[in-house]
Amino acid sequence: MEETTIVLPTARAIRHEQLATQEQTLFLPNYITMSDFIAKLTLVKGYKFIDDESRILLLLEASDFKGFANLQIERNFFTFTKNSSYIFKFYEELSAELYDINLLSSADVYAEYEEHIAILQELYKRYEKLCNEKKLLDRIFLPKLYEFNASYAKTHQNVTIYLDGHLTNFELELLQKAKSFMSIKLRFWATRFNEKMQNKLGELGFALEAGFIYELDFNSIKTLTKEKIPTNYQLTCNSFSESLLQVAFVQQKIYEFVQKGYNPQNIAVILPNETAAPILKSFDQKCNLNFAMGESFRHSGVYKKIEATLNAIEQDSKENEARMQRVGDELFLLLHGLYYKKVSEIDFIQKMQEVAGFFTNRQEKKILNEELHKIEKLLPFMQDMGVKSLLNIFMQRLALRTVDDVRGGKVTVMGVLETRSVHFDAVIIIDFDDKNVPKRSDKDMFLNTQIRKAASLPTMGDRESLQKHYYQMLISRSKEVAIAYVNSSESSGSRFLKQLGITQKNEHSELDYAEILFQRRESGLLKEEEIVQEYSFKNVALSASRLKTFLTCKRKYYYKYIQHIKNHEIPKDMPQEYEIGNVVHSALKAVYEKQNFYTDAEKLKKDINKALDEFCGESELDKYLVAMQKKRLEPFAEAETERFEKGWRVFKTEELLETNFAGMKIVGQIDRIDKKENLIEVLDYKTGAYTLYNKNNYTEATDFQLEFYALLAGGFGNVERCGFYDLKECQIIPEAFLQEKTEILKSHIKDLLAIESVNFEKCEETKPCQFCEYAIMCNRD
Repeated sequence: MEETTIVLPTARAIRHEQLATQEQTLFLPNYITMSDFIAKLTLVKGYKFIDDESRILLLLEASDFKGFANLQIERNFFTFTKNSSYIFKFYEELSAELYDINLLSSADVYAEYEEHIAILQELYKRYEKLCNEKKLLDRIFLPKLYEFNASYAKTHQNVTIYLDGHLTNFELELLQKAKSFMSIKLRFWATRFNEKMQNKLGELGFALEAGFIYELDFNSIKTLTKEKIPTNYQLTCNSFSESLLQVAFVQQKIYEFVQKGYNPQNIAVILPNETAAPILKSFDQKCNLNFAMGESFRHSGVYKKIEATLNAIEQDSKENEARMQRVGDELFLLLHGLYYKKVSEIDFIQKMQEVAGFFTNRQEKKILNEELHKIEKLLPFMQDMGVKSLLNIFMQRLALRTVDDVRGGKVTVMGVLETRSVHFDAVIIIDFDDKNVPKRSDKDMFLNTQIRKAASLPTMGDRESLQKHYYQMLISRSKEVAIAYVNSSESSGSRFLKQLGITQKNEHSELDYAEILFQRRESGLLKEEEIVQEYSFKNVALSASRLKTFLTCKRKYYYKYIQHIKNHEIPKDMPQEYEIGNVVHSALKAVYEKQNFYTDAEKLKKDINKALDEFCGESELDKYLVAMQKKRLEPFAEAETERFEKGWRVFKTEELLETNFAGMKIVGQIDRIDKKENLIEVLDYKTGAYTLYNKNNYTEATDFQLEFYALLAGGFGNVERCGFYDLKECQIIPEAFLQEKTEILKSHIKDLLAIESVNFEKCEETKPCQFCEYAIMCNRD
């Protein structure tokens, strides 16, 4: 029995084919990818393949000539590394199509690119010379240097090539030579989107018609089989106003397809824009998906820890400080010691191996060491560079790496190129918009379409048509297809939809899809059942804020004072309003503890400013806001000296007091108590907003702060007045209903002392929930 070799476009297609046929036969054919098959048909003696790092360095060396600057690519290593890929792609394209770069000038009829072409020709010549001198083989020179590997061709009698894409002129040349040693068959889908390949095969003698699947005998130039491309698939198409709703669309369609009996392993999610993968993954709580493209190394523990450390070295901020608390400071101490040095001053590899020693994850550590090994070759060319810049390059290289998805989901998520020669029962495609389908190429950087046509090189239109061909095959090979795209002011459905005859029809409202993503999950504290339990205020030390919380929302009281659930505040570099208020409070306390009255307003201003400076934060914004407070407090100093002239003296500041009232212990900390003989004034500093009641609403008051302060200060003398000291307006706003509200407070305390059980229900009005720290727990966020 003669063994058959099957040539498929990708390794994924091989795995897919092996899984599909392993139960049908004991004799599996020999599978190989197209790139490996072509490579094995060539031999280059005396050369070794160039690695990516040496490739960049040699091209950089080759670019050292006067005219290169006119290509608008800087020759500093950092910039050149990023832009060299465009040059290599251009050369690879010329090489694949067997086009002599020296003929480009004749294709540029109007001399539009004369200078650029001349530069690229000179660069090519210099780079080729360097590679030949060092006996390094770059794939762009393979067509010039190879010998046909007849011994390999002889060992493969029967070869079937699944031709899903485009055969380059170099590949065709090799196949023409190979057919003298082997029998070659081509499996080819002819669609209206791959006419260029049809024409190429037509020049060889094949008569092809769009809309059919062919098996072609490459040796005898005969058509062996011809069957119509299936069109019996079911297709739906939805549009959404928001990209995120497509995630719900994917989840809904997977559920529907599984309900219909499709094996999850035969369902695929296709991403024209692979940046959507992390969003899909974040909502995949059941791990139903596996991501063929892997996960960016950016999300690995190694990358995050190094990145957090470098950010903390670069910028001293609360955010970076918080990150450092999570990752530890050992790595910080190591990297900080070399961050601002030159590469020539340290052993970079040895230091980074020390960095690798901080990590234990084998896969992540392996990638880190691989990139270290690669960058070691570049170090001789980076000796004058700062370690900071080198670390930046190193992190960029790490960010391009991926980690395999090992979660084991059944439904595969992949890009369209990975679908070549793979069959699925059901397919879901999202982001099917003009921006992503077809994807624009960056290979036309150096030549325009007219020159490419004249030189018989692939144009942008050819590449877009090839992408459309891939989508056509993907859809035609499936039983069911679901397509989604975003229709908004910035996005619209791909024009390719019209070419396919697909029209959008939304079966469900966007609200239905939104509910899939944002269902209320009621568990633990999120449950809506009543919280009723025995509770007594008899042994409670009551403060004004505690009472206000109970009167406003009993559920908040339960979370805060019974469960003791504290609000987590994220540190910020920009000071909050209350923080500036705290600085003012602390400064005034410090001033009046040293001297309880002033007769000279200028002296008071000076002392206040000095105290504000002592309590001011280190940031420029802190200093600016404190400077604003100094300006605002200038009239305050004038008002204070007038007040002291009337005999008032500062008696107490920030005093924590307690007393008994109406049978309950009440507590509070008073900003300031002033005294004149036996008279007392209680003052509460305010730098921001505060609540004032009038005759129409004081009976419904929940804030009894001033009443508490008046009662607490009563032991020091007769409380003549109790009020807010408005520091913005530099005036005292007295409590207008002190006696009346005190009676209401007494009534509230009487009610509290009678309580034996409490239903800690949520407040009826939602207005207090707007800035409440427990809003999420109460499902009122």
